[in-house]
Order: sequence, then structure tokens, then C-alpha cells
Amino acid sequence: MKMFELRLKIGNLAEAKHFYHDVLKLPVLDETADVLMLQAGSTRLVFECAAGWQGKYHFAFDVPENQITEAAAWISDKAKLAPLNDQTIFNSSGRWNAQMVYFYDPAGNILEFIARHNRPNASTEAFSEHSIISISEIGLATNDVKQTVKWLCDTVGMTVYDGAGSDTFSAVGDELGLFIVVKEGRNWYPETGIAAGLNPVNVTLVDEESGAFDVPGLPYHIQWVK
Repeated sequence: MKMFELRLKIGNLAEAKHFYHDVLKLPVLDETADVLMLQAGSTRLVFECAAGWQGKYHFAFDVPENQITEAAAWISDKAKLAPLNDQTIFNSSGRWNAQMVYFYDPAGNILEFIARHNRPNASTEAFSEHSIISISEIGLATNDVKQTVKWLCDTVGMTVYDGAGSDTFSAVGDELGLFIVVKEGRNWYPETGIAAGLNPVNVTLVDEESGAFDVPGLPYHIQWVK
């Protein structure tokens, strides 16, 4: 489930450009008065300006599986980290088999670098903006996690990656692309104090078929391109 494009809302487009382009050095693909399109590895990251927008998103960038320490050091002087009890690098065992570092953009969105040790993408290059592989996760809040997950599986043909049957958290998809489906109002990890909200998300996935779906009752549009 590779993410080709992720389209989100933002309140201050100039601030977003400064952070994502000037600080993180993501290339600008296109820019208008209302839209900023950037390249994050193999994924297009698009921000649409919405005056007065206060919503907060959570999304994750894949980085080389052997470079989470380097990624944490690289981002530490560019963004505010999201620690937990002074810990900044987190381990996830079991199926995830990954390490993560969380940080904020100026709008308060919770971003993540994730090194998935099951992925064959180790690198010997010094970590830089060129080390960002793709966007591999987007958080989707809902008032009924089980119902939304069931719809994604039954209608869209996705599978549960983790958290099957949970009322509060389920990851749907695969390691190339995951929807992090959480209960609306649940605080985003790691104890950010930021509640998951029903924020519009438009995501384009790469698949063998083309199609489009709107998640019922939620502001999420999912489409596929070949």
C-alpha cells in the first residue's frame, strides 16, 4: 500500500514552506497562493491552505532501517522533539520491529521518523533529507474504530496490520503504507497531549487498479492510481 500522495490542510502556508523546504530541504514541486506541493522521498506531500485552520495531523516518514540514531540527531536541531520521560527514540517489538523518533512541525502536527527493521533499506550514506524514503503512515480519527476498520477491510480490501478488534487503535495496511485508525479524542503518542481530530485527509495510493472511495461519515478520501 504505497502512498503516492498525501494531501492535508494547513493554516499558514508560508510557515509550512519554511519548515518543510527551507529547514527539512524537501523539494518544492509546485506552489500557488493556496497550495504547497513537496516531494518526501517517493511520496508527494501537499498542503492546502485553510484560513484559521487549527487541526493537528500525525504522519510518519520511513527512514533507513539502520539509521534511527542518525535520524534523531539530524532532526534534533531542526524541530522540537516529542519525548516521553526524556526518551526520544522508541522501540516497537513484535510485528512492527521498528524504532521511531517523534517531532513537531510549526503547526503542531506530530511527525515521525520510523526505521522498520523488516525492510531491506539499510544505508551507508550520511543521513540527510535524501534519506527520507517515503511517507508510510497517516493517522485517521473516527468515532468508531471497529466500524471504520471493518469498512476499510470489507469495502476497500485492506487488512489489519495491528490492533485487530480494538476500540481505540488499529493499524490497517502494510509496512509500505498504514492508516493509523484511532478513537477521536485519543491523545497521539507519545503523550503529546494532542487529541486526534476529524481532520480532512486525501490520500492517493499506488495499486494495480484505479478507484476512489470516501470513508462514510468521515472527511477521508482514498484513491488509487496505477
